[in-house]
Amino acid sequence: MLKDKRFLCLMLARGGSKGVPDKNIKLLAGKPLINYTIDAIQQSGIFDRVILSTDSPKIANVAQAGGVEVPFLRPAALATDIASALDGIVHALDYVSAQGDYYDYVQYIFPTAPLRTATHIREAAEQVIDTQADMVISVCETDHPLQWMNTLPEDGSLHNFVALENRARNRQEFSPSYRINGAIYVARWDVFAKRQDWFAQDTRAYVMAREQSIDIDTPMDFSLAELMLKELRNA
Repeated sequence: MLKDKRFLCLMLARGGSKGVPDKNIKLLAGKPLINYTIDAIQQSGIFDRVILSTDSPKIANVAQAGGVEVPFLRPAALATDIASALDGIVHALDYVSAQGDYYDYVQYIFPTAPLRTATHIREAAEQVIDTQADMVISVCETDHPLQWMNTLPEDGSLHNFVALENRARNRQEFSPSYRINGAIYVARWDVFAKRQDWFAQDTRAYVMAREQSIDIDTPMDFSLAELMLKELRNA
């Protein structure tokens, strides 16, 4: 049961977004992008502590105004284009551990998925407990079958791009395929502390709808999310 477990929520948001400058605090349908995630976290009601790791004082100020704890600014070396999210997560968990603060589970939430809801957050947490899995990661169905996808050589040739046996098949004939959508990652504290990796021996998928899985990385993503949010408000 959720009420019997201690959950840490860790948000990561760096300031150096290239595709959409100041992406995490850019106004989306009237409020900063990060606030959609903050609202969902607070409405879920499952967390004992919520921490934001960021290198940006501007992002920190917006998050603190929304009631999120920002106990440190992430070192610049962990907020570059080549630094991985795992680097930031390990740094934050090391900080929490150094305080003598430990949890049963940690949920990593990135503020670039504004259509993720409190229900998604709660369901993913319930799934990791109910299944006794090491980790749960959110996914969504892909637009097209994997059998229609491939890499391209430098000359752009489509020779054997699709296997012969798949060329005449309709999309409905293939089994659904899924991709990680970047919305939710939940892990047992002890397992992640040991492995420092998303994929443990027993990692399960939490399936979200495609339309709720927008992960904002480009101006087009931002515009699409804004359109969908406005439609939801008018529904």
